[in-house]
Amino acid sequence: MSQIILFDLDGTLTDSAEGITKCVQYALRHFGIDEPDLEKLKHFVGPPLQEQFMKAYHMPERQAEIAVAVYRERYAKIGMYENKPYEGIEEVLKMLREEKKILGVASSKPEIYVNKILEHFHIDTYFDVVAGANMDGTRTEKDEVIEEALLRLGMTDKREDVLMVGDRFYDVEGALKCGVQCIGAGYGYGSPHELELAGAVYVADTVEDLKILSERYRNAGKEETLPDTQGETHQYTAVPRNDSLLKKIWQVVYPMGLYYLITFVVAQAGAVILYSWYTMKNAASTVEEMQALLMQHTVLLNGIAALLAIFPMMLLYQKDKRFRIRGIIGKKENNHRQVHSGTYAMTVLFAVTASQVLNDLINYSGLADLFPAYPQLQSAIFDGQSIIVLCITVGFLAPVVEEILFRGLVFKRLQDYTGNGWAVLISGLLFGIYHENMIQFVYAGLLGFAFAMLMVRTNSLKVVITAHAAANLWSLLGKSLVNALAATNVMAYSILLGIFVILALFSGVCLLGGKKISNNKKRA
Repeated sequence: MSQIILFDLDGTLTDSAEGITKCVQYALRHFGIDEPDLEKLKHFVGPPLQEQFMKAYHMPERQAEIAVAVYRERYAKIGMYENKPYEGIEEVLKMLREEKKILGVASSKPEIYVNKILEHFHIDTYFDVVAGANMDGTRTEKDEVIEEALLRLGMTDKREDVLMVGDRFYDVEGALKCGVQCIGAGYGYGSPHELELAGAVYVADTVEDLKILSERYRNAGKEETLPDTQGETHQYTAVPRNDSLLKKIWQVVYPMGLYYLITFVVAQAGAVILYSWYTMKNAASTVEEMQALLMQHTVLLNGIAALLAIFPMMLLYQKDKRFRIRGIIGKKENNHRQVHSGTYAMTVLFAVTASQVLNDLINYSGLADLFPAYPQLQSAIFDGQSIIVLCITVGFLAPVVEEILFRGLVFKRLQDYTGNGWAVLISGLLFGIYHENMIQFVYAGLLGFAFAMLMVRTNSLKVVITAHAAANLWSLLGKSLVNALAATNVMAYSILLGIFVILALFSGVCLLGGKKISNNKKRA
């Protein structure tokens, strides 16, 4: 259970709507805008003021800055005190302090005002740190304020021990950007639905519900529990679900079925269009001619299918991701899994060298001789194709949609049910089977295992897409250079192959072994 808890101020600790809305009303009158209904100004509670003036009243930046200054004229004298702590909030704070919890405040309100309000209501003594915006308009975004609080607490490397409590989606999204889980204060100014949709792990409908943060309260036999936020971000333990075996299988395979359906529809529509176009130009056409025509356009049709499939696949992936962040499926995930910049370079190195080594091993194993139809089919599809179409389809669209499908959906869902080991094995095999020929089954299956392990290490779709794209582009553009060298200078080729093997092993160990390679960066 988290030992460090950060609270938002407005709508979480205090009911400040009256003071904020009256000061906004005061600022608007300065510009001749009369808004008598304070309820219509409640959206100003929580987010940065300047941003809200610009968004709600279409003010240019300079005018919004003046509006904030006018707002503060009244707020500093009157507005901040038109405010009151929520009933029961001090009892919650006291309970948490008695349990030795470290408490803090992270608010987008200027820090000087936050301190004055806490002191005015005599609740400042409960907090070890108070982080807010600067008066000069900097550090106003929620993630920036939370980062400042983490920095002052010395917790930038221990985010899994920190929990945020806030009432708006800004609070939840800001926390998740910082790798911190967030509880929604549903009694504040945001709706429970808004908080849940943003990714809150729990929504407290009342101040009383915040007592779930207290170990004493939970140990008293209360039924509700708060999901654990601790644990290394790169480790994964499967969380069993009550789904039947058939439902689990369905959850894993139906995204593949959806993708096959999209590609089938595109292929059939493409065949109809090509047939109509070809017969208009030619009085007669044979089956062989139509087959050749379809073969010539296979790459283009695959690219169109991939482009159409990316959107539904990404929707499914994002839905799963939100559920994991909230702890509904699998193990809760950290949404702030930034990757070291060097990881991408190492990923490209690994993908290129591993791709070349695997291709050479397959060539020397005799598989190509056992299955001669594949090289012939590959030649029929790729020969004469535009290099631009090939690079876009094979080097970009295919890696994107296939990684969302096989690592983002199939692998991650298997991981939810079985843990890492079986998920890596099964998803790799499915990725090989998907390619529908023995040579590609071996090549894609082995790369699929590697990409799945890379997903375990980084939990980053961007990384595995980068790896897949690099491998595909090398197969398109670089492999032929190595093959040409093999045909002209065996000694040089052997040396180069040895270098590729060493680099593949080195980059593979760097990526898949040792310490975790995701990090949490402080936001400026």
